[in-house]
Amino acid sequence: MAKILMFHRVLPQKLIKKPNAYATFGTLISQEYFEKVITYLVHNKFEFVNISDIKKRKNNTKLVALTFDDGYSDNFEFALPILQKFNLTATFYPILNHCINNTVLPLDRYYQCVDEMTLSDEKREDYISGDIKKKFYWSKPEEQEKFLKTSFTELQSNRVSYLQPSQIRYLADNGFEIGSHSVTHSLFTAEYMDESQIIFELQHSKNSLELITAKPVNSFCFPSGYYNESGINLAKENGYTSVCIIKKKKDIKSESLPTYERIFVKPNSLEELSIALNDL
Repeated sequence: MAKILMFHRVLPQKLIKKPNAYATFGTLISQEYFEKVITYLVHNKFEFVNISDIKKRKNNTKLVALTFDDGYSDNFEFALPILQKFNLTATFYPILNHCINNTVLPLDRYYQCVDEMTLSDEKREDYISGDIKKKFYWSKPEEQEKFLKTSFTELQSNRVSYLQPSQIRYLADNGFEIGSHSVTHSLFTAEYMDESQIIFELQHSKNSLELITAKPVNSFCFPSGYYNESGINLAKENGYTSVCIIKKKKDIKSESLPTYERIFVKPNSLEELSIALNDL
């Protein structure tokens, strides 16, 4: 079966300042390590495809698809040159609102605030992957905003940015696939999400990205990998032909669309990645 790798942010090592919550959580890798991963895949004779091409291939034992979640601008600055150096393709899943409005996720500001605090290792872990983070992450967007205002000092500027529409168009025009990662990155299985909100996230992101790229947007990536059978069915009803997740759920007996599980590429873990590529 095809191997699908999941990336988020990519920066040169010299620009990864410590502490860095993205790197701690695993959603930021160095540009140098990213090139090592690509070199490994090329040397091991993997063939690179976009997500929507996988189902067209009968023999997919040596296929690999690279996916980039969220649409951070550092993908364009630091991952794209390496992809172009090796003449490779990939699928990008930008969050619509932050790309067209030049804004950032509440989580981006949360991470930045955490990195500016003086915390014990235990408390920092709680903020990045423990109960504090989980409570924040699963809250309504307006509740996240309230938490940021009441818990942290107001930021003067944001340290991250997202792809501009012109950059998304450039990717689409140069052989890269653009998929949808929703409008707001709301978690589809959260209590505050109902069917009408999910349909809006699916429809509006697809329609808007198709206007930007002048190409079909066929693949949907569930925010943070949280999904259920209803979400897959709604994606199909709204014109998608495949969905990406992180881990498949054992309680889902049937999938109305090709549903692709992915390998989370963690920082500096080439040996672990090699094992995963050969075991799957």
